[in-house]
Amino acid sequence: LRGGRGEAAAGRAQVLRGLPALLRPCLRRGCREEAGLRTMGFSEEQARRLAGLQPRLGPQRREAAAAQLLLLGLSTEAAVDLLERSPVLLQVPAEWLQERAQELRRLGLNGGR
Repeated sequence: LRGGRGEAAAGRAQVLRGLPALLRPCLRRGCREEAGLRTMGFSEEQARRLAGLQPRLGPQRREAAAAQLLLLGLSTEAAVDLLERSPVLLQVPAEWLQERAQELRRLGLNGGR
């Protein structure tokens, strides 16, 4: 066997680099959360910004808040900007945020208007 482990490792690294970001294995902290946000439509940079907000809170809070804002019709960039400007939204219970979002939709707020 020529090359051995070194060539095999280099081959795996090359294959991993060729995979889309969502399919690559998570090798750093917060990677899974960012992948979840990416599946919601956030760009890699937006997902990184969101994952960095209120690090003490679990990723479920950030994902739930982002999801409610997207359901209201906000763009991904508007949702990130809003959560960066008002990080307290990440601290409220998801149920409260969902109720408020439903109320806003009932009043006609949709499409980010």
